Amino acid sequence: MSLQLEGIEAGINDKAKQRAIVIHGADYVNDALIKKQGYIGRSLGCPAVPQNQVKNIIQTIKGSSLFYIHAPDKTYLQKSNLIGS
Repeated sequence: MSLQLEGIEAGINDKAKQRAIVIHGADYVNDALIKKQGYIGRSLGCPAVPQNQVKNIIQTIKGSSLFYIHAPDKTYLQKSNLIGS
């Protein structure tokens, strides 16, 4: 189960659908792995959630949610029309 995301900022994340960015469950999102290595596993740009919670999370957020997902990009604040500097 996954939920396709749509980017809304031209030139920043507007290719999310084209890149197939989705929220999905992943075995590497769990407390044991976090305790072992200090962080969850890595996806390729997709927000990953615990496998045993994916259905509930997607049912709760589908249709009317907004995500702010940030990576340390020095030019993001300059490019974004949504985030004021």
